[in-house]
Amino acid sequence: MTIRVLLVEDDEFKASDISKSLEETLQSYELGRASSVTSALRSISYTQFDLIVLDMSLPTFDLSGPGGGGSPQGQGGIEVMRLARRLKARSKIIVVTQYPDIELDGKQLHLSDAAAALSKKFELDVIACLPYQFDATQWRVLLKGSIFKHFPTDLHP
Repeated sequence: MTIRVLLVEDDEFKASDISKSLEETLQSYELGRASSVTSALRSISYTQFDLIVLDMSLPTFDLSGPGGGGSPQGQGGIEVMRLARRLKARSKIIVVTQYPDIELDGKQLHLSDAAAALSKKFELDVIACLPYQFDATQWRVLLKGSIFKHFPTDLHP
């Protein structure tokens, strides 16, 4: 079985880090990539993914030349989840963010509480909200653990 993964991340270094972790964790997967709210919405509209790894802060459009990308959206990931809900997406979602909190309905939620709140609000399967730090390994351990817990063991190397 091949897992279809969509990585929604605009920072190339962070995307590379996450991709390496996915490669170490999953034996058979197809990786799609989106770098903005718009490209993520397009991908989710046309393809059913088993797993979406989602950043919360995303530009409106893909970067293309000077001034490209449109307005940065601190809660761009929320827009992606809104569409996923409308489409009744069955994807598992892991949020990987550099911020300690996620704003939802005007309230700051600590990452440890955010997955349950996002799942309930959007009727999605948000399995984890993880803190990314480029110089740390703890987020990798948490990412791998979340994947191991929610996907069959025969998919892991």
